[in-house]
Amino acid sequence: MLDFEQLKNRAESGAEETIALYRHLHQYPEAAHREQKTNQFLRECLNEWGIPYLAPADNITIALVDSGKPGATVGIRCDTDALPVTEETNLPYASQNPGVMHACGHDGHMAMGLAAARMLAEMKDQWQGKAKIIFQPAEEGEDGASEVIATGLVNDVDVFFGVHLWSAYETGWLYASPTVTSAAVDMFEIRIHGQGGHGATPEKCRDAIVAASELVMSLQAVVSRRVSPLDAALITIGSFHGGTAGNIIAQDVTLKGTFRTLNASTRKLVERCIGEAVEKIAAIHGCRGEFFNTPLHTAVENDPAAVGIARRCALALCGAVRDQKTAMLGDDFSAYGQIAPYCYMQIGIADEKKGTNYAHHNSHFAIDPDMLPLGAAWLAAAAAMAGEEWQRKDKNQ
Repeated sequence: MLDFEQLKNRAESGAEETIALYRHLHQYPEAAHREQKTNQFLRECLNEWGIPYLAPADNITIALVDSGKPGATVGIRCDTDALPVTEETNLPYASQNPGVMHACGHDGHMAMGLAAARMLAEMKDQWQGKAKIIFQPAEEGEDGASEVIATGLVNDVDVFFGVHLWSAYETGWLYASPTVTSAAVDMFEIRIHGQGGHGATPEKCRDAIVAASELVMSLQAVVSRRVSPLDAALITIGSFHGGTAGNIIAQDVTLKGTFRTLNASTRKLVERCIGEAVEKIAAIHGCRGEFFNTPLHTAVENDPAAVGIARRCALALCGAVRDQKTAMLGDDFSAYGQIAPYCYMQIGIADEKKGTNYAHHNSHFAIDPDMLPLGAAWLAAAAAMAGEEWQRKDKNQ
C-alpha cells in the first residue's frame, strides 16, 4: 500500500525541479501536431531517470512504469499542445516561440505527469500494477486522443485518469465528482451563396451578408426556443467573412462556429436545427446555404468508481476535496472512454494576487506553479491506488 505521507513529502521535496520542468515547457510551446521538440525534452527526462517509454510518433510519448507486481494497468493522460496566442504575461520564462503560448495549462500537466512517473518509479515497492503516462498531442480541438488510441498502445488500460489546472476554481483545492465535467463539441462551417453586384442596385443582387447576418441572430433562438430549458446548449459564431469592398454587395459569406451540448439527443436536435435554419433563411433572401458540421468529441462524464479513487487520494493528500461543476468547454479525454472508464480531475489555480485568475486561452493566462507538486502527487496516488484496487480487464474476459 502506498504511503501517502511519504508520497506527499517526496512531491514537496521535488517541488523546485517540478516547477523548473514547467517553466522550460512554458518557454518553448508548440502548436497542435507540432510537438516534436516538446517530446524530445520529455524523453530526455525519462531517459535520465531510467524510465522506459513508447514512442509511436515523434509527437507521442507513453512512459511505462511497472511495479513488478500484478495489478491493473492505469492510464494517466497529459496533453502537450499549445495555442496560437501571443503571450502577454511578462513572465521571466515567457514563450520564446512568437505567436504560440501555453495558454491552457498543458505545460503544467506535462510537468505533473513527469513528476508522477518519477515518483511511481521510485516508490514501486509500495504499489501494484502498471502505469502508462500518456503525453498526448493535439488536444485543442484537434482530436489528438484518437491519434493515441489508433496506435493500439493503450488498449490494455483498465482505467484512465486525467487532470486539468483550472482557473475557474480557487487555488489550493482539488476537484473530482461523478458528473459530466465538460460538453460534447461540434465545429461547423456555413457558406451562404448569393449574387453580387453594385451597392446602389440591391434589387439586382442577392445579398449574402444580409442573409448571413439574420442567420447569426436567428441561431440563438435554437438555444432559447428549440432546446428545453432543462437541457444545456450553446451556439457560438466565432468567424464571419464576406465581401471585398464597401460598395459591392457580397456574393459569398463564410461563417465558422461551434455548438456545445451535454447529451446525445440535444446534440442531434441542435445540429438538425442549424441545418434547417441555414437552408430556410438563405432561401428567404434568394441565396443558397450550405452547412458542414464536424463532431469532435463527446461530453466528458466521470465514472463513479474512478472518481471514488480520485477523491480518496485527494483526502489522503490534503484532507479535502471539492465538487466539480459542469462547463460547456470541451476535452477529447472522453475518447478514452471507448477503452475503459475514466475520471477527469481538476486543480484550482485562481489567485488574483498571483495573477492566475485569467480565463484559459487568454494572452495573460498563467498557472499557480505552487499547485504542481500536489497535482503530481495526486496523479501518482490515483495510479497506485487504482493499480491495486481496479478490476483488470482479463478478469472479465
